[in-house]
Amino acid sequence: MFYPFELEKYLEELLPPREELLLEMESEALRETIPVVTPAVGHFLQLLLETAGARSILEIGTATGYSTVYLARGARHTGGKVLTIDMNKGRMAKAVEYIARAGLADLVEFREGNALKLLPEISGKFDFIFVDAAKGEYRQYLEAILPLVADKGILVLDNVLFRGWVVPGAVYDAKYNKMVETLRAFLQYLAELPGYKLSVLPFGDGLAIARKI
Repeated sequence: MFYPFELEKYLEELLPPREELLLEMESEALRETIPVVTPAVGHFLQLLLETAGARSILEIGTATGYSTVYLARGARHTGGKVLTIDMNKGRMAKAVEYIARAGLADLVEFREGNALKLLPEISGKFDFIFVDAAKGEYRQYLEAILPLVADKGILVLDNVLFRGWVVPGAVYDAKYNKMVETLRAFLQYLAELPGYKLSVLPFGDGLAIARKI
């Protein structure tokens, strides 16, 4: 997070109260350093999905299912379903449990494995695709995903600003040079991608939102 912690907490205070299940998932993620979206990002994903009326939803990077809960709730509103992919067997087992406890099991299909290998096997188009996976592989994920994007489909990629370090002049440890350069190149590629409109929002760890036109 590259803006003040106080701002993040204030944004959370503006959200509807979160029930015990989400609070439990947040505590577990913090305790076990599991990468999940912030509550503000989760709320935004659901709002964006519902506003777009997306019915076919793909998620790359399930983790323990925190963002999946928000996506599935959006899908319930639109009459859609979520396909979520992750290669971490233990975390996916947790996600299956949490989604069931949230009463959303009928709206989510889980697929375990390396998304870069699984994506070419998937047929059909998706109205909404959320990527929260290895940042260094975002270009590969994008190239695998593009054939699956429906007309007017929306792509959302998390962590694209990498703590704000992609901003020219940012100060950070030299060991992050490669990752910073990779993400800068990726954002430039995405900004110039034919047939898409891009906006990058500086909250959470940075969200890139591209819509197929």
